Formats: sequence, C-alpha cells, structure tokens
Amino acid sequence: MAKKTNVYWRTSGIAAVLGLAGVAATVHAQVPIPPAPLHEASVNRLLDAYWLGSKALQLVLPWVLLYSGYGARLCRWLAGRVGGSHFLTIGVFGSVYMVLYTLLSLPLDYARHYRLPMSLGWLHGETIGQWLWAQALGLIPWIVAAMLLLWIPYALMRRSPKRWWLWATVATAPITVFFLIAQPVWIKPLTTPYVALADTSLRASIDDLASRCGLAHVAVVVGGNDTAVYGVGPTVRIFLESDIAKKETPDQIRFTIAHELKHYVLGDNWKLLPVAVALALLGFWITYQVGHWATRRFQQRMGFSSLEDPASLPLLILCITALWLAVTPAFLAFDRHIEREADRFGLELSHENNAAALLFASWAHDGTDWVQPDAFARAFFYTHPSIAERITMANDYHPWREGAPLRYADKCTMPSAPVAK
Repeated sequence: MAKKTNVYWRTSGIAAVLGLAGVAATVHAQVPIPPAPLHEASVNRLLDAYWLGSKALQLVLPWVLLYSGYGARLCRWLAGRVGGSHFLTIGVFGSVYMVLYTLLSLPLDYARHYRLPMSLGWLHGETIGQWLWAQALGLIPWIVAAMLLLWIPYALMRRSPKRWWLWATVATAPITVFFLIAQPVWIKPLTTPYVALADTSLRASIDDLASRCGLAHVAVVVGGNDTAVYGVGPTVRIFLESDIAKKETPDQIRFTIAHELKHYVLGDNWKLLPVAVALALLGFWITYQVGHWATRRFQQRMGFSSLEDPASLPLLILCITALWLAVTPAFLAFDRHIEREADRFGLELSHENNAAALLFASWAHDGTDWVQPDAFARAFFYTHPSIAERITMANDYHPWREGAPLRYADKCTMPSAPVAK
C-alpha cells in the first residue's frame, strides 16, 4: 500500500511540474514579429508618393489662385451672385474652394483610398458608386463649417486689424470644444450608421473593465470599420467596428476595450484642445505677418490689397497648410506616444499580452497594416506605433509578473495576478 502511495505521489508530482511548466510556457510565450511581406516596401513608397501628391496639391492650388489672380476674380464673381453680402461671399467662396479642391484631388484619392486598398484586399464589397457617395457626404461638414465659421476671422480683421490674430485664437477654443462634442453625435453619423451595442456578453466584459476604473456605465456604439473613442464630456463614447466579433477573439476584444478605456478614462480627446489653440495662435500670427508683406508687394497680381478682403482666403489656406506640414512630425510623434501608452494601459488592465500580440500580428498577416513602415511614413502620416513595436511591447511588458509598480495603478484597480478566464 505504501509503495502504491509513493508511486501515486511521484506521478502526481511529475504531472504537476509538467502542468506548471506548460502554464509558464503559455504565459511567457513570445509572439514572433511577422516578416514583412515582399510588397510592403514598394507599397510604402507608393503611399509616400500619394501623400506627397496630396500635400503638393494642397499647397499648389491656393498658390495658383493667388499668383494668377483667378482667386480674386472668382471671389468678385461670387460676390455679385450673392448681392455683395460680405458674410455670404466668404462662406460661398470657402465652399466653392472645398468643392474645387475635392474635384482636383479625386483622381489621387481614388487611387489611394479605393483602387489600392481594393487591390490589396482591404476593401470588401464597396462599389465605386458607394465610395463616390461617401466622398460627397464627406464634403458636407466642410461646407457647413465654411458657411458658419469663415466669417469669424474676417469680422475680427475688420474690427481689429492689428490684433485680429489674437482674438481669432480666443475664438478657436469654444469652436474646438463644440467640434469635439458634435463629432460623435452629428458628424460621424453623416457617413456611417451606428447603433447601440446589443451584445450582452460584450457589454458585460466592457462593464467589468470599466468598473475597475470607477465607471458605472460607458457609452458604446457599433458601426463602421474602426474602433476608437470620440467625443468629450457628455458625448464621449467608444465606437466599435461592426464586425469586431468576427475579427477578434474574446481575449483580443478584452484588450481592445482596455486600450480604448485609456482614451476614455484619461480624457485623451481633451488633449486636442490646447494643441488646437496653440496651432491656431501660431497659424493666425504667421498669416498676419505674411499677409501684410504679401499685400504690400503683390497686391496687383493677387487682386486684393488687405487681408480683410474675402479674396485673401487662398492666402490664409496657404499659410495654415504650410504650418501644418511643418508641425506634422511633432504632432504625430505625440499621437503615437498616446497610442503607445494606451497599449500599456490596456495590458495593465487586461493582462492579455498574448492575445494583444497575436492581434497585432494578424493585422500584418492580413495585410491591413505594415510590420515596419518606412521613416517617412512614420514621420508624416503614421498615428500609431508600428506592428513590430506593438508586438514587442505586448511580449515584454508585464511588470505584474515581477511585482514591479504599474504605470496606471492610480487610475484603475489593476489586477495583480493573471486574469481568470
């Protein structure tokens, strides 16, 4: 009997050790960074070229309208059509400019945002007619903004020719707040229908994670093809892509929700406000300085002699566009930092390291994201860390295993042990 007992315990001990080893191997498994597809480098160069083409158009169009004087002639013609109203002239001129730019950029946008994604398998079932309709709908917010907002800096120019740039910056703050509030409620639904989350199990998982951060309820809607947080204050909500349950496993969805909760809990969308105000201040001041120089030297060629003339709109657009291009690398570096920290927050809250790494790897395998975009892409149009960087963080960031402090332990009640499934 004693011999059988010893055999039993010896066998049980071996099984236990093997089981623990298996668990450890699973917990510490490293998801390999996928090799870059053969076409990645060539497509990267193509995307770089598309980006350069679109930015060149953004700069060339207002310059041509200014240098040729056609912008001023068009503005005068439109003024005659609206009875000389200063307010309507500015709004209509801005709207016509947006339509003109959209039409000129349509071939490039078609190649970049429809033809190329379709050839790579990123778009499924969207016809060219649907794509064109989406482009037309996307114009609506810009036209509305032109009609409602462009008159503000021009009114300030007339009232305070030397300080309008400062008062225009002051006006930017409430306008930005309104845009952040309105975006999820009125702007995004213009092009994509959204519905309230009906999946009860997913709702329960979200509520569980949110409760760790002291949130009783998080507004969640479903629709479109991306997952993100939009809005501020009373309109902030999480948008889930419509087929997220088909693309991600429950563990991956849990990490995704935890990632988005960082934007929700830490109010990342509010961080856009000081950035917008700072850029507005710099942009309006540069326009003020350049405008005075340009109107003194080139007024005969441009067709206007002061900035308060609505015909100066292409000059404002040219100055703001040039500024934005100059600060884009810094802005996107900050954006990538926010997203990198959202990954960190998501890992701390969910402990779904393996699921997160596999999710990132799946994007590379499916061809919907690049393993390692080139330096130009990262600097000028990449808003998130690369797939390689995100997989590395998911593999290596697990301070709870060593009992090390967590970065966001003061924001939410983070689990201190592997999350039970």
